[in-house]
Amino acid sequence: MAKKALGLDIDYAGIRAAEVVRRGRSRVVSNLAVQPLPAGTIFDGKVVDMLALVRGLEALLEKGEITADSAVLGLRSSWVTVKTHRLPSMTKRELDRAVQFEIPDLVYFPVEDLGEVCYDYFINSRSDSEVEIVVAACPREHLAPYIDALRGVNLNLEVVDLPSFSWPELLPGEKRRAFAEITEDQTTVQVLTEGLFKVWRVVPLGALHFRQGVQEAFGCTAEEAEGLCAQHDLDYLLLEGPGDKRVLRAAVQQLVGSVLQTLDFVRAQERAASFQSLLDELVLLGTLADLPGLGEMLGKEVGLPARTLGSLDLRLGFEIERPERLSGFGSALALGVRGISA
Repeated sequence: MAKKALGLDIDYAGIRAAEVVRRGRSRVVSNLAVQPLPAGTIFDGKVVDMLALVRGLEALLEKGEITADSAVLGLRSSWVTVKTHRLPSMTKRELDRAVQFEIPDLVYFPVEDLGEVCYDYFINSRSDSEVEIVVAACPREHLAPYIDALRGVNLNLEVVDLPSFSWPELLPGEKRRAFAEITEDQTTVQVLTEGLFKVWRVVPLGALHFRQGVQEAFGCTAEEAEGLCAQHDLDYLLLEGPGDKRVLRAAVQQLVGSVLQTLDFVRAQERAASFQSLLDELVLLGTLADLPGLGEMLGKEVGLPARTLGSLDLRLGFEIERPERLSGFGSALALGVRGISA
């Protein structure tokens, strides 16, 4: 078990890193860092330009004065499969063999050889007669470039995981929570009730698409749109722009609709009368989560308290000054915690 780990959250726009230290029973954030990546370095979660990624990692480690040599890498893409699966109750050894046998039928991509697949699973629930597992898998060819890049900067890769699986570890208590993370090019929604995994969904809509709508509405550049999002609330962006607001409104509607559809799937699956009977709160993470007014709008639509990660008490302490917009580091923090817990 590492005493210090670096959580690496890499996406379309850049790298976010959180260095987490274990001190006794406490977990402390010793560093946070961000490094933009040149356009085209990553596309749909796949490494397109290896050299640019290596240089970005080198710059992040140097600029952030990071000392951890163990890293946990987070994967996010449409080529990652997450699926629940039920099997007859059996021993762990038998379960390992059964999952290995069934992987080709469980994943959403073609498999000719099991050696082409990286996968893992965890037990979600168990009864006398059956066991429910959650399987995560991806093609090895898409993961390999990330591993090579980390080796290129002398980082030891401890774990590869989905950031969302560790989000609950950031928050105290066992509340029934839905999580929605809005990153640059996608939104990930995950639901847990009574501590059990219910659903994981990725929607190809993110902060990038939102800012494109702001550009149309205000007739401005991408940099100016980013500034407007940092300086104003959602109502201002939706109402005050002199230009065409259709793209921005469509992005907001799609975001709300995606969260509603995902929660409704769980509600129907659980045969619940309302979201409130299933969940206590909606937690927002990601680069757009701290936009004033967004949480209030989503909370009103789903009928649940919607809170940003940065507004909640965390299980983590901070050696450094805690940033005002902490929600964008949510996945990096979760991955760092995963590294010192592995």
